[in-house]
Amino acid sequence: MTTPASTQLPTASSRSRRRAVAANLIGTVLEWYDFYVFGTATALAFAPLFFPSESPLAGTLAAFATYAIGFVFRPVAGMVIARWGDTVGRKQLLVFCLVLMGVATAAIGLLPTYAEIGVIAPILLVFLRLLQSLGAGAEYGTAVTMTSEFSAPGRRGLFATVPALGVSLGVMLGTGVFGLLSLLPRADFLIWGWRLPFLFGFCLVFVGLYLRLRVDESPEFAELKRTGTVTRNPIRELLRGSRKNLALASLARSTEAVCAQLFNVFAISYCTQQLDMDAGPALTGVLLGNAVGLAVIPLTGQLADRVGRRPVFLFGLLFTAAFVFPFFWLLETREPLLVVVALTLAYGLGLKIVLAVAGAYLAEMFEPRIRNTGVNVARSISDPLGGFTPLIATALVAASGSFWPVAALVLLLALASTGAVLASPETREPADRSGGGS
Repeated sequence: MTTPASTQLPTASSRSRRRAVAANLIGTVLEWYDFYVFGTATALAFAPLFFPSESPLAGTLAAFATYAIGFVFRPVAGMVIARWGDTVGRKQLLVFCLVLMGVATAAIGLLPTYAEIGVIAPILLVFLRLLQSLGAGAEYGTAVTMTSEFSAPGRRGLFATVPALGVSLGVMLGTGVFGLLSLLPRADFLIWGWRLPFLFGFCLVFVGLYLRLRVDESPEFAELKRTGTVTRNPIRELLRGSRKNLALASLARSTEAVCAQLFNVFAISYCTQQLDMDAGPALTGVLLGNAVGLAVIPLTGQLADRVGRRPVFLFGLLFTAAFVFPFFWLLETREPLLVVVALTLAYGLGLKIVLAVAGAYLAEMFEPRIRNTGVNVARSISDPLGGFTPLIATALVAASGSFWPVAALVLLLALASTGAVLASPETREPADRSGGGS
């Protein structure tokens, strides 16, 4: 499963390591800011602007379908684009993803609405969402790969949480921007306010691009190039030698994919449309959940370096399974404070533990030659399920009149992920400098 602990892999200088951490952190912040503002705009604005309908439910379903389409294309990024990280290099791929996402995000902010150009508007929205998703589909997994390969000896669990910190910061930034815009009159928000987060995101791309262009290639990929052992076909090698690891890794992280969309996208729509609440408490809960995550994530990484990946992963999954019904019970009270508490615990504790430990777990499930492809494909296989979560959850609530089918679905998935982690070997090495194997 893993290479011997005595295998010495190349390490980076402290300066290169700091640059890599900063660049991957900022880049992931921008990725998830861009992706989150689309999800929040879907919940708050896209239905009337791009999918006008006499039925509010139909408009919401159409908007969430557009949101979900982007996740369908993420496996394309995992299979086609992410392989460049194993053939050309981690750094070049990360730069490409950042530019692609930035351009697509800016274009969304400038897009005319259905009232202005008719059916062309939702078509263009879908197209830009697909471009955004291609970049996002390869960005996070590649950032995990690169950061883990820059890690200090014995600290891969901690270093691999850097992209997860970027997720929290990106979602916090997006939530904060939308929280300020929620103070606008509804009419102003729908006319011009919703565009500002997308245009702001494009401006931030230049910061991330500056940092990523100054980063060295990861030491493990540089060693592969030096020795002439870079693979020409990582997809073929992955499917031939690591199918079991790929299946286990994908199922293990599927709960994170679903719950991320359930807690920070569907929950906002559920509170505002199903429970007839203002968006403020739900947005505050997401914001505080990510603030809590800023402490939970590095602590999780340090704990995973001490006790192993599996026990920490299992705790996060079992907490999520146990809390999903109480989560909805708290929302149903319609009490703003309890809604905030529900989102803070579900999103800031359970989900962030799973997200944080998954970084090192995924990186160590695959050897360096195919690591970037393996990490990205494992993530992207379960991404469509996550992307369709708001749509599926909305339809289930509409059909049943209750949150129970949604909560039961999450419970079953969390238990399935638990089974996958139990079936996986412990990947942590004592020195934590060996690559995972197949």
